[in-house]
Amino acid sequence: MAATHEYKPRFDEKVVEIMKKLYPEELADKSWDNTGLLLDRAALTDFSRSGPTPAVLLTNDLSTAVVDEAMQEGVDVIICYHPVIFKPLKSLTNVDPMQTQLLRLVAKGVVVYCPHTAVDAAVGGLNDWLCDILVDSDQEIKRTVVEPISRPLPSALQGQEVGYGRALELSQPITIPTLLKRLSVGIGGQRYMMVALPPGVTQLPVRQRIDKVAVCAGSGADVLKDTDAQVIVTGEMAHHYALRHTQRGQIVVTVFHSNSERKFLEQRLKPQLEAEIQRSDYSGARVIVSRWDSDPFRIIDVENLA
Repeated sequence: MAATHEYKPRFDEKVVEIMKKLYPEELADKSWDNTGLLLDRAALTDFSRSGPTPAVLLTNDLSTAVVDEAMQEGVDVIICYHPVIFKPLKSLTNVDPMQTQLLRLVAKGVVVYCPHTAVDAAVGGLNDWLCDILVDSDQEIKRTVVEPISRPLPSALQGQEVGYGRALELSQPITIPTLLKRLSVGIGGQRYMMVALPPGVTQLPVRQRIDKVAVCAGSGADVLKDTDAQVIVTGEMAHHYALRHTQRGQIVVTVFHSNSERKFLEQRLKPQLEAEIQRSDYSGARVIVSRWDSDPFRIIDVENLA
């Protein structure tokens, strides 16, 4: 009788398995989002690796600089928070910058997995992380999901508080400066933020006491449109949504879309992956957070221009 050998998944397959465990794909909003394994490697193809050990790269977006970094590090798999393929493709060419990067990764056999709204919705995921950096645990009396998932979920997820956006109620009110400083530190020391104030309020109300805050990483306009929170924190918000909130007496704080998401990779996802990988057959693998991933927008002071 021939000996049977237990199949050992490739490193990239193991990473995808771990991501599905940490952030189940059933949590993603598939009505519009495109999540999961979006770029696989060709079957029965032996790709030579340049890295000393298996490696996974974490990034918020896939840019030329990030792909260059992935090649230099010799990674096997990229966890890219935002989907690298969003709309249906009719061709895959070098005309489009994103498609060029995908072609480069295909040539090297690098896999790309994109979790996006599964991370947003999960307990302990992106929006819970955003809450945690805003308040001390002893001040929080209630945390609720702004937009709970109403569709059927697997039994393992039933009963969990999952969904998009979070609302916080505090037992000890905090001031706007305290909230903004905590947000700044939490997302990596961002110095400038955009704040929309209610009509007639021309200066930041530094003495106002805040006991209810709502958050949604990324673009939170639709998720947070009906919240009654005093302060709304998100990455970006369209003009008319922000105007509506200010007319209701609310304050809107934005920090640029991906700046509300990026540090989660370093502070939460990296240690989670490292712990899971350490318990696998790939205990020596590297988990790398991209050094080149950044938001495309910058604040420019025109008075300092030559």
